[in-house]
Amino acid sequence: MKLKYYSILLFFICFSSFGQTDDCTLGIGGKDTETIINVFQLDDEQLVKMEAWIQELKKTNEVIEEQIDVLLEKHPQSTEEELRVLAEKFKPLRAQIIANSKIYDQKLLGILNEKQYQRYITLCTEAMRRPLKGLISEDAQPE
Repeated sequence: MKLKYYSILLFFICFSSFGQTDDCTLGIGGKDTETIINVFQLDDEQLVKMEAWIQELKKTNEVIEEQIDVLLEKHPQSTEEELRVLAEKFKPLRAQIIANSKIYDQKLLGILNEKQYQRYITLCTEAMRRPLKGLISEDAQPE
């Protein structure tokens, strides 16, 4: 029972640090979508694009989330060493979800007008985070 508690604790520790970086991320598709819309006063065209990207991101991450579910379900978690191995296997999956999220944040930033982007820069500065550069075209490479 005690070991099961540690595996659950490990899982939540991994997810509690999810997305915590020096980068100033928006978290498109997360729980703050309404906040993003209101803070940046997105117009109808921007909203349509953002909604499409949210769906793309969900689809992209679905496969990774399934891999995480299988890993948590099937990986042995009886010893401290097994939990360490589980955490190491989890790290690249978590990193891929974070990278995917960052790409879609950059896509949204790429369609902000100058005033909206300046607001983003101001908020990042206040939060002591490094602003991302927006992706201008669909085939542009993320930073």
